[in-house]
Amino acid sequence: MRNLIYTVLSIVVINGCAKRGSPSGGPTDSIPPVLVNANPKLNSVNFDSEEIKLTFDEWVKLDKVEDQLIISPPLEKKSYEVKPLSGVTKKVFLKFIDSLESETTYTINFGNSIKDNNEGNPLTFFNYTFSTGETIDSLYIKGNISDAYNFETDNYVSLQLYRIDSIFKDSIIFNERPTYVANSLDSTLYQFQNLKEGKYLIIALKDVDNNYFFDPFYDKIGFIDSLITLPRDSIIDFKLFKEETALIWDKPHFINSEKIGFGYYGKLDLKNIEIESSIPDSIQYTFTKEDEKDTLNFWLSRNSFDSLNFNLIEKDTVKLVTVKFDRARDTLIDSLSISPKTTNVIHLKETFKLSSNIPVTNIKDSLITIRDIDSLVVPFTTSINDNLDEIDIKFEVSPSDNYRIFILPESIKDIKGVVNDTLEYSVVSQTIEDYGNVYLDVIRNNESEFILHLINNNGDIIREFNNVSQNSTYNFEYIRPGKYTFRLIEDSNNNNIWDTGNYLQKVNPEPVYYFSNEIEVRANWDLNETFDLNKTQIIKDSIN
Repeated sequence: MRNLIYTVLSIVVINGCAKRGSPSGGPTDSIPPVLVNANPKLNSVNFDSEEIKLTFDEWVKLDKVEDQLIISPPLEKKSYEVKPLSGVTKKVFLKFIDSLESETTYTINFGNSIKDNNEGNPLTFFNYTFSTGETIDSLYIKGNISDAYNFETDNYVSLQLYRIDSIFKDSIIFNERPTYVANSLDSTLYQFQNLKEGKYLIIALKDVDNNYFFDPFYDKIGFIDSLITLPRDSIIDFKLFKEETALIWDKPHFINSEKIGFGYYGKLDLKNIEIESSIPDSIQYTFTKEDEKDTLNFWLSRNSFDSLNFNLIEKDTVKLVTVKFDRARDTLIDSLSISPKTTNVIHLKETFKLSSNIPVTNIKDSLITIRDIDSLVVPFTTSINDNLDEIDIKFEVSPSDNYRIFILPESIKDIKGVVNDTLEYSVVSQTIEDYGNVYLDVIRNNESEFILHLINNNGDIIREFNNVSQNSTYNFEYIRPGKYTFRLIEDSNNNNIWDTGNYLQKVNPEPVYYFSNEIEVRANWDLNETFDLNKTQIIKDSIN
């Protein structure tokens, strides 16, 4: 009995102690780790150590250090080692496997990779600097990065400095590593530190492959028109843009016996593909582009071929390719499917849209009827877009109405001669009071023509005016409630599109201006705004 009582009391005491010792909350730790010791010390000169040891005041972990760590001047990743890459520690080691350059100042930027173990608070932009010579270089360059066209700017942009010598060429950015490198990380700001006096080429690069080389097919670039000299030039801003590259074809791939896919890189031009094989007049064919991929599809109305030959034309070459058809995979042949892009509600000043998974070649308006809420016939027109995958049915949309669209069989025919079954859709329109109106006064700052966009929070163009060639008021009527802004593009060559830049040709993108404020459109409300380019706006070609 005595043993039983002792056992029960022991359990109670243990449980009570456990409860008293359990955490009960408290303020969240928001303090990042603190470096308490570095060996060798920060800003050491005559550095000759093979390893750096950093000691912190609490347990830390390295998060994505392979991506975050920036060493300037750059070192090959195989020439150094960071430990530990996993687990928690109070000591971080960086070991140099290869020898360092003499008389050189090195800066090691850990970015946000060093975090405390409990709350993940990062030691932001932690730098370790040392010199293999007798002095630490002290010059700097800083600035801002913006996108040349989009409102939002990419993060983790690489800034690259190339020291200039007598044999310098602009092509250095394609095949040589920079002398110094910095990174914007998750900001639009950047800063080089501990630079040496001299003349440099500087670029900003959204480096997709993280290899410090400019690849025009994938990377965005920002540049300035001239070389810089330190210490004279210290504040430099960049605009990032994607070049329009020459067309390069990928290997074509069989999809089914009536469809071939051609992958490509660069600017697509249908003049750069030719059918070498002879196709009878009785067989229709066409090309269409996929929306989400850089792929051109070749369609046949029917196939009696074992293979087809194509000439793929690039800048300096013509490649003859043969595509063989795999009859065993004919079960993958597409069947016509028509679906509405406009569903439930059709807004004022919009058109009713249908999409097709197969190129559409013909529409018979006589087999289509639209009736309104009073069953009256509504006149309309139809059109097929250039890519042959979208049908517009345009009619005057009245407020507070109800429309039924009847599409009888054989109204729509695809490239293979297949026609639709009976289709019927219903959409309603809203009242005028459901929309807002915006009246924008545009005041230009030069004689160029401009393109004016109203864009939503996703960057979609809601309304557009081309040939804005004078100071005037532009009406944006029947706009859905929401938040919007305006964009003005300086259309220098009057071609009604935004033209990007080119690094080797030293061509900058056309300037893009954003309205300084986000506007909120409310139902049954009018807004009057002024977009004056002579006053401060968010200007994408030069943000200070």
